[in-house]
This record gives sequence, structure tokens and C-alpha cells, in this order.
Amino acid sequence: MKTRKFKGHVLPKYVYVKKKIYLYFVKDDNLVKLPNDPSSPDFYSKYTECLKGEIKGNASRTMKALALEYFASDKFKKLAKNTSNDYRSKIGWILERCENVQVQKIKRTDIIAMREARKEKPQTSNKTLAVMNVLLEYACDLGWIPFNPGKGVSKLDKQQEQRVPWTDEEIRAFHEIADPRSSLILELCINTGQRLNDVLSMKWSQVSNDPLAGYGISVTQQKTGAQVFIPFSKRLQRIMQRLNNQIDQRGSKYIVVNQRNSEKQLEKMSVQIKMKQLRDKLGVTKTLHDLRHTCAHRLAERGLPAETIMAITGHGSSTMVRHYCAQTAQRVQARKAIEAVDAA
Repeated sequence: MKTRKFKGHVLPKYVYVKKKIYLYFVKDDNLVKLPNDPSSPDFYSKYTECLKGEIKGNASRTMKALALEYFASDKFKKLAKNTSNDYRSKIGWILERCENVQVQKIKRTDIIAMREARKEKPQTSNKTLAVMNVLLEYACDLGWIPFNPGKGVSKLDKQQEQRVPWTDEEIRAFHEIADPRSSLILELCINTGQRLNDVLSMKWSQVSNDPLAGYGISVTQQKTGAQVFIPFSKRLQRIMQRLNNQIDQRGSKYIVVNQRNSEKQLEKMSVQIKMKQLRDKLGVTKTLHDLRHTCAHRLAERGLPAETIMAITGHGSSTMVRHYCAQTAQRVQARKAIEAVDAA
């Protein structure tokens, strides 16, 4: 709502263009739709009444109104698809709690309460806090509030949240009840250590026999932009061959096939819903993202250093890998220590 011109006319004070075609009088908590011809008598008549406070608009600056403004903004439209979907999810959670609350009435204590409401999952809580701050910063840009009350609210310590790998028993049980495609997704996540988005976007054209690394796939991670070549383990190759024999992949573009349209990538949401149904049936509380860490844990169990594990998972820093594999690495080193004692 920053445009100050409309169809060649310079707009008067407090008048803004919304969605490129509507004119609104915006002052304090008042929002009134005006006639679309700034040169018409009707426009100036209604504008004058708004200035005098004789007309009160029905719309208000609620959190829901702010969210709709943000979704229509260039800032939101420029976000990557996965990021925008994540923002919509977090904003949906926020609006469930305060959609009709005036933005100017949001207090720092309210934001802290939202953070604490998700404290059992520190990473999710921190992401929600970050999205709330994005919304409130946009409210500042619109002139709805003079400052962001969430600025400076500290994040939760992510060290509280320890990722736990899937056990061999859980993986085996999943395969026993899963359809071939869900089994393939599970194994690709575990053996390549990639995020679900990257697994679903894997194409046969990316698979090759690299002279240094062997048979595997080139992946450009959507979240980080990191480029990694990941060799396929013999186990994964056997499973892919067996499962691919059960799934008609003739002419398919992607490794994980959309059976309705082999040229179209599967939607992440539909995969998550299906996989959750299977996990719920087994009583497995671990997430799909935990499969990425299952890969890292398996490598750590073999005594591989963080830098080597990073070559597979594509993590941005060895610190992150060490955090997720700390318990596994400690046990491996403890075993080596006792083996050394026994050998003495």
C-alpha cells in the first residue's frame, strides 16, 4: 500500500492503492474503500468525509488482515516455494490464536507466550517466532505499528531438542506394511541422507556412474544450494531394483514416481500425509526429517568423522553434524576405549 500514484493522478494524503486497482483511505484504525476515479466528485466527497471522521470503515488492522496483506506482497511472492509453504503453515498456526486481534495490541508478552506454546519442539518454536517477526516487521512497513514488539525476543535453545534415529526394528516394520512407493521414499531418505524435498525431486537424469564416487546421484539441495554427489549403497540399489520392478516406471522422469503423471513431481504434503498414516499405525513418533539424521547416525556408528558424514548429508557445518551425532559418536569412542583396554 505504498503506491502514491494511480492512473496518472497523484493521490492525496492517507489514500493508497491496494492490489493495483482499489483505492483506500487509511488512517489509524480506519480503512475505507473509495471510488476508483480520483478526479471524480464522488471521490473527493467521500475523501472529505473520511478526513472529518464521519465515515468509519468496516475493515480493521487485525492479524488476519496483516497476513492477507503479507501474502499479497512482493516480499512473500519472492520466497522459494518450500519457504512460502512453511510460512503459510506457521502463519496459520499463529492466526488460530490471534486472527481477530488488532496488530497494535500485540504485546511482547503475547509473543513470548506463543514461543513457549511450542517449547517442546524448540526448532519449530524458533521458526514460528521468526515468521511472527516477519509479519510484524511488515506491519511496520505498512505503518500499522511504530515498532516490532517481537524484536529481540530470544529463541529457545535448540540443544534441548535431540534428534533420535529410526531403529532397525522400526524401519523393518515400516517396510512390512508400506506400499512400494512409501518404502522407496523411506530408503532414499535413509541411504542418501537428504531432505524429503530433495528426495522427491531426484530424477533419473541425475543418476550416473561417477569415476571417483561410483554409481549414484548428483543433488543440488533446495534449502542450501549445496551440490553433492551421493553414491548409492548396495542395499539401496537392491531395494530400488526390487521396488522399481513393482512400480511401472516406463518413461518416468523422477525416481519416485507419480503414477498419475510420470512427468510431474509428487507433492510433498500428500507424501507426508501418507507416511504419517503408516507411522501412526506403527506407533512411530519419529519424523521423516529424522530419517536424515538416521543416515548421519549410521555413518557415525562406523566411526566416520563429521567431515566425512557431511560429504553425504550436505550439512553446512561440522558443528551441526556433531550435535546430531554426539551420543552415537561418544558410544563408538567408548567402545574403542574398552576394546583397547581388553587388548592390553
